[in-house]
Amino acid sequence: MDEYAVDILPGDVLRWLRLDAGKSAPSLWVRASKEYTLDTDFDRQAYGLSEEDDLSLVSAHGLLEVSPQYGPGGWTLQLRAEDVVGLLPVGPEDAYEDENDMPVDAFEEQFLTPEKGEVEVVVQAEDGEAWTRFQEWLKGIRKA
Repeated sequence: MDEYAVDILPGDVLRWLRLDAGKSAPSLWVRASKEYTLDTDFDRQAYGLSEEDDLSLVSAHGLLEVSPQYGPGGWTLQLRAEDVVGLLPVGPEDAYEDENDMPVDAFEEQFLTPEKGEVEVVVQAEDGEAWTRFQEWLKGIRKA
């Protein structure tokens, strides 16, 4: 599977999803999810902490995936985002690990607001033909 960075604004993707969802037969498969990660090896000085402070940095990682629902596809458009939740006491590693499907609106609210971090927009394509199909889809959706 090949991965391509694409120059698409996350807000455009959301607009396209809303347009597609309003159709009588939506053509896109959409999944939004988040996963929490625990980092015990972070820059403690940046947070005003000493090495003795027993805290971990918890982050939420969001993933919005969009693929064609019908016909030849082979590509998935992904929005990848990260939101630092904060410092929490060190506990068992699995205490903060939790992958959850979430509504697209909740994904937007948590990960796509201006004050949040960077959002990476990529396409994963099975092969060159799938990449070409994505580019054709993109041209068509931008005209809509």
